[in-house]
Amino acid sequence: MTISTLKPQSPFYEKLLNKVDNQLLHFCDARGFFVLDKMDERYLKYYINNVIDKPWNNNLFLSMLVYREKNVDVRTIMIVITAINTRLRDLFDCFRLIEMGDLNTETHMYQYFKGSVFEEHTDGLKASFLATYRSCSYATKKWVANKCPKEQQGYFQQFIFQMPSYDSRDFTFTKSAKEHTRNTRKSETDAIVPLLPQIRAEGHFRWNQITRLRQAFLKACEQGKMPNVMLPLEFHYNEPERVGERFYFRLWDKVAFVLNHQDKFNQQTIKAANNRTGVYSEEKNYYFVEFIKAERLEDNEEVEGPWFIELFEKDVIGQWSQNATDEEIKQKRELLYSWGYGGDNSNSNPVPFYSIHKGILSRNSFLSLHKDKAEGVLLDVEPMYAAATFGLLALDICTTTGARLNELLQINNTKECIRTVKVDKKLRFAFYAIPKGRDELEAFYISEQTMRILQSVGLMLKTHYGTEKIPSVKYRDDRKHLFPDARPYFFQYHNNALKNNAIYSSLRFLLHGQQMETQEGKTVVVKTHLLRHAFATDAVQRQKLPIDIVAKILHQRDVGITGYYSEPTPSQVAQSVSDLHDIISDYIDIDETVLRNPEELEKELEDYKEKVGVFNNVIGGTCVTNHVCPIKMACLGCQAKIPQPEKKHELLDVIELSKDMEKRYSEMGLTIEVKKTKAMRKHARTELKEIELIEKYREEQEYEPDIQSEK
Repeated sequence: MTISTLKPQSPFYEKLLNKVDNQLLHFCDARGFFVLDKMDERYLKYYINNVIDKPWNNNLFLSMLVYREKNVDVRTIMIVITAINTRLRDLFDCFRLIEMGDLNTETHMYQYFKGSVFEEHTDGLKASFLATYRSCSYATKKWVANKCPKEQQGYFQQFIFQMPSYDSRDFTFTKSAKEHTRNTRKSETDAIVPLLPQIRAEGHFRWNQITRLRQAFLKACEQGKMPNVMLPLEFHYNEPERVGERFYFRLWDKVAFVLNHQDKFNQQTIKAANNRTGVYSEEKNYYFVEFIKAERLEDNEEVEGPWFIELFEKDVIGQWSQNATDEEIKQKRELLYSWGYGGDNSNSNPVPFYSIHKGILSRNSFLSLHKDKAEGVLLDVEPMYAAATFGLLALDICTTTGARLNELLQINNTKECIRTVKVDKKLRFAFYAIPKGRDELEAFYISEQTMRILQSVGLMLKTHYGTEKIPSVKYRDDRKHLFPDARPYFFQYHNNALKNNAIYSSLRFLLHGQQMETQEGKTVVVKTHLLRHAFATDAVQRQKLPIDIVAKILHQRDVGITGYYSEPTPSQVAQSVSDLHDIISDYIDIDETVLRNPEELEKELEDYKEKVGVFNNVIGGTCVTNHVCPIKMACLGCQAKIPQPEKKHELLDVIELSKDMEKRYSEMGLTIEVKKTKAMRKHARTELKEIELIEKYREEQEYEPDIQSEK
């Protein structure tokens, strides 16, 4: 292949010219297109800002080129170049190296892995670097040998990272790091698996509360626009009986706030507010609220207030460290660490509530500048409502389908994505997304509850944009090359599709303050991937779904990975030992521990395909699996079923029936059947508890606060 005489069209070309090797910079693929033009701006920006002037810049550029040609996703490329660049910088500084030829993997790098230098680096950090470096070296060498034109192979050899003679098996830190990671993940999973129904319900309760605040805010805004009303407008409303509190607020706009706090503003600002000019003009003015207090209605219990208020009282929303003093930074960092955000040995400033997205959990600059001038806490209502709404949708889908974050972000309002089928004269729903490692759409079956939340998000977006339809925007997260066309994504705001940070911060915001701890007493912060692990663990360990079926639900090709995801937690192991002591004299079901092969699955599919299927009505709910019935139609307690309050009576009937069955089996001496009836009753009662939570938050959704206001 010859290098094209034309230059790449990448906007980064000029910045890279004369900095990167000319043949690398102008390398073309098999079709004659410059590879630089196909590279993602995210890792190119990192490269220009952090790597371009380093001795290993050509080595890393070749690595980016190779990974791009291999169609590796953006996040993986970012992880690779960030890890290698950071560690090479450490090594070059430590050993005072100048050129890439000075680096010897058998001495300098080996000393690092043996712990002779940088002793403070964790086993996980060293294990990750070794794996990443070796993988990068191997992939680059293989690509140059097999895919690179022969006339360039010899030249590109100089930019391949030297492969060390040792690997992870030569060091103890690899096993230690892997065990630590797995133990941490399992310990965190252990803390949340029993609480999945409560976590989901709490998300709904909190969304209901912030929706009530938004309704009260909008009603107050309408009153504030009336000619005979002067701001601030004080208003209050009662929360439902479950909360039992009354919330007090003031409605402000920027002009009224300045004029009512004149002793805290300069004369120029007061004049602009009086004249409504500049940033205080009609078109730049806007409403916000001040939370004054909460009070109990019928008892003397401790007042809690809105669930999110401490985040604003402590001022840890967004990039909180900007303009903060050293003492403030220290105090807030310790506070965030105590809540589980960040690491104990870290000196960084965690930003768990920074969405990096306009209008989502963001604070207007006026409120940020003047928050200390208010008696209470200044709040922007719409950014909080948007964060809570997106957080609720993510929470619901993660806990009912086990979907990945990337799959969530693909959901869009098109016929290709949201599909309906008619079963038993009822409409049932699914969304279609491309799972990790695939390039074709696959189905994720969802309940009517999820569809209602999607409709709430759609309504919020239409109101936000002032349109009748959700607008189409470009997909912006990893693997965006698979989605080149703009689509009406549900996860979007201010004309931009959301990225992972917006989902993380929204989920943390919605669930902040829920007390979940590991057995070691460490606070657990809910994350999308942790919910995926919890979903898999609950399905296999508690609901007894076979691993191969769970792999299908999670859209995982490697059943071994599913096995890791669904390993029993410490609490489940302890409980299982106790249960085993009770039944060990009865029987051991060996078949349950054997993974079925594809032929057996096909046979089972033939046996059951006429009896089960997506959205069949079952006791207490609706089946949402499109695979072989995972527990041979023993539907009580099955993870593939969505409990429905409308079928509560069926579960109550099952409980009464099980009591009668237990009595009869006991008289017949059938001890195994007695245990089955007890388990059936236990599952039914568990589902009744979840239904009760659903009924409660549905009831609160209908609750409209009675707004009481005074001038």
